[in-house]
Amino acid sequence: MRMSPSLVPAALIALALASPAHAAEPAYVGTWASDLAQCKVEQDRQEAPLVMTEKGYDQHETHCRFKSADGADNQWKVKADCTVDGSDAPYDFTLTVSGDTLTLGDETGSNDLLRCK
Repeated sequence: MRMSPSLVPAALIALALASPAHAAEPAYVGTWASDLAQCKVEQDRQEAPLVMTEKGYDQHETHCRFKSADGADNQWKVKADCTVDGSDAPYDFTLTVSGDTLTLGDETGSNDLLRCK
């Protein structure tokens, strides 16, 4: 069956409205490092960069899955379940993004990381 050219725009609008909306990724999603040279380090090395997704992060033998990441704009309070060198531990921290800098803070202090490009 062939659609009339006048029905094509209406069909495209209906399809767009039926498709689920995709929210923008949080600003913390990306690869982050202490310095830009670290961005090139492979994940099998201890000094690997931090790879953040919307649902968690990985860095060498540390893997965290977010139970919650509450916040908006450029700051989040995160509760995560992490595995470090095979041991499980809960981890609560904050993430703040300012430009190309991610600040990861917890009860021991904070650490600034640069966005890898």
